[in-house]
Amino acid sequence: MKLLKATMTFFCLCLMIGAMAQMTIPKKAYWHLEGTAGKNISISVNLVKLNDSLYADCAFSLPGLLNFSGILEPGKPYDFSGRMDAKGNFQLKPFGNEYPVLKGQLLNAGTFTGECEESKESKALHLDLSEVYKAGSAQFNVYFRLETVRLVKKPKSPAGIARMALLAPMESGNAVISDTLRKIMLKVFGNSAYSGNNPDSVLSGNFSVFKTDYLSGNEDLYKQMPDAGALNWELLRYMHIVCNENFILSFYILNYAYTGGAHGLENLDFTNVDLKTGKVLSLADLLADGRKQDLSRLLTRKLKSMNKIPETQKLTDAGYFTDEIQPNENFYLTPGGIGFLYNHYDIAPYSFGATDIFLSADEVRTLIRPFISGF
Repeated sequence: MKLLKATMTFFCLCLMIGAMAQMTIPKKAYWHLEGTAGKNISISVNLVKLNDSLYADCAFSLPGLLNFSGILEPGKPYDFSGRMDAKGNFQLKPFGNEYPVLKGQLLNAGTFTGECEESKESKALHLDLSEVYKAGSAQFNVYFRLETVRLVKKPKSPAGIARMALLAPMESGNAVISDTLRKIMLKVFGNSAYSGNNPDSVLSGNFSVFKTDYLSGNEDLYKQMPDAGALNWELLRYMHIVCNENFILSFYILNYAYTGGAHGLENLDFTNVDLKTGKVLSLADLLADGRKQDLSRLLTRKLKSMNKIPETQKLTDAGYFTDEIQPNENFYLTPGGIGFLYNHYDIAPYSFGATDIFLSADEVRTLIRPFISGF
């Protein structure tokens, strides 16, 4: 009888511990993760959780990419998305591709384990990821808002829907992080809709502008065409982090807006911050003196190589707006190199999509001043 009671007590205790473990999984969270897939592939992940949804920017660096070659470029960050259930089971896939797939389970607050599937045919690699914040990195809180505004007070009337995710630094003893960086991130996300130091107010300010624009742009149209089905708007505004180490924070705002018509429009806007000084970095801070034209030639060659355009062929003959790609201020930094993002219509028609040109550290070593130790 005593043995039965002890067994039941142990069983109940296990259930309680399991329930507590599930309760510790936050609804909203940011993790900077580092780890490995198999023996040779190292992975850096900036992961954001919004309820059961996940989005992440992942970079893979290694000697030899196995089946990753042709899909992912070493050192370049890629946008992944997926889901996590209440037990911590997760799956992530890259935007626009089926592979590689990262899947497994969150074991505790910052330890992920599972598998990395390179392709349908290949054997899955063991995946280990752990939350790491070394000197020169920051931790963040996540703020999320989902709001709907209807043109009229009817359940099925046209509506504008806004989804927004904002990251802001946690409080720390470092004034550059908790004060200067916080102001920079909120100002960039606010996009002139709200200037302040409160993340929830910034989200409210953004929604207020969206609501005003939606109602003023559609109320008269609805009165003229109450049965029209094309008066729905959508706003998606998410903050992503691509680099959070070695005193460099590189982040971007993904902004997707649909306001009617054939398609919506997506923009990615990058900001880079020196976490030692709190300075927002411009290209002039990084580019070696007199090397802008050399960088332009390198970007042009890389774009042609990416799209299998012969070096002798003009880019304008391939549909681009220019024959020479100039470096812009919409760039990002990682330990593996520097990337330049050209949004829709910047250098090519909408049908070409955004153009992301990543230059490895080896490719730009003589053109860019070292911005990360060891670069």
